[in-house]
Amino acid sequence: MSFAANYLEEVKQVVAGFDPKVIEDAVALLDKVRSRGGRLFILGVGGSAANASHAVNDFRKICGFECYTPTDNVSELTARTNDEGWQTIFVEWLIGSRLSNNDAILVFSVGGGDTKRNVSPNLVAALDFAKEVGAAIVGIVGRDGGYTARQADVCIIVPTVNNDRVTPHSEAFQAVIWHLIVSHPKLKRVATKWESAMKTNSRRPAVFLDRDGVINRAIVRNGQPFSPASVGEVALLPDVNEACELLKKNGFHLVVVTNQPEVARGTVDQKNVEKIHQRISESLPIDRIEVCYDCDDSSEFRKPNPGMLKRAARELDVDLECSFMVGDRWRDVDCGHAAGCQTIFIDHGYAEHLRKTPHHRAKNLLEAARLIVDLAAVKPKK
Repeated sequence: MSFAANYLEEVKQVVAGFDPKVIEDAVALLDKVRSRGGRLFILGVGGSAANASHAVNDFRKICGFECYTPTDNVSELTARTNDEGWQTIFVEWLIGSRLSNNDAILVFSVGGGDTKRNVSPNLVAALDFAKEVGAAIVGIVGRDGGYTARQADVCIIVPTVNNDRVTPHSEAFQAVIWHLIVSHPKLKRVATKWESAMKTNSRRPAVFLDRDGVINRAIVRNGQPFSPASVGEVALLPDVNEACELLKKNGFHLVVVTNQPEVARGTVDQKNVEKIHQRISESLPIDRIEVCYDCDDSSEFRKPNPGMLKRAARELDVDLECSFMVGDRWRDVDCGHAAGCQTIFIDHGYAEHLRKTPHHRAKNLLEAARLIVDLAAVKPKK
């Protein structure tokens, strides 16, 4: 076998060795950091530093993530190396950047850092500081992950398939994995130019789904529905998985849009809401979850206002006119109308009245999904 053929065979083995769930966990963690207004700091040495610079561009431009790397500032980096020493360049830079528990650091490294072997001690010091302030840590590293793997909240390890080529595979797959992450629908906000330039009327429709009462059981008290307060209270409704699979199979984006005003009122912890959404994302093929924590009806994102639908449509390149809003409350129906979607109302007999007439009615999400597929099949092409 030639060297080229052998190298490419190793690439196949590296790909086969990745655990997709770990990568999904990294995406979910970064999504939480961005959602709470946190920043992302990318650290790398040598070839990994070059990767860090490229990745900063992608996270900022494609994902709308405030993102930086210390190695982009050669003047500061060399001054700190000269005046303070190599080992502290990253930690001092992070201190100057006011790293906090809202932020995250992403480490690119072949070895992951090892003070005993004097391997990237600057990364080790930075990781210790990040743990001290409570910042989230994600790693994309080679070998066994080194110190990064022991300190990170999520660590993606590039599988070692040949001890003679750990460095080239590790640094090459840093690029593969970060490009996967910035392309993930949970993080991607802006279409890359080449793909968007090549599109010709290729916008896809979406089905926007209210959460409580459509995907999971609402908790009804005195004829009024309420959200579950914890993961333990979440129960997916029958046939929801089948309904979502049917819609995905027929080319629809699936976007959950939910008001959660109890967070703003202080009666529900936002972390519990995020855990519920993680459970839903793990159970169903959902592309995106939009949530509004405001309790003020003037908020553009609080249903019946259409802000969540419009934001998701903009970032997923959705054709709202060909899309559907499925809900069980008057706010859902009015929101769908305001966004220019067709509306499907699931009537659970709550003690409230509709304000606008829905376009269609269904008994449950599976019936709604079948109706949507039938309607889409006869809808005239633009």
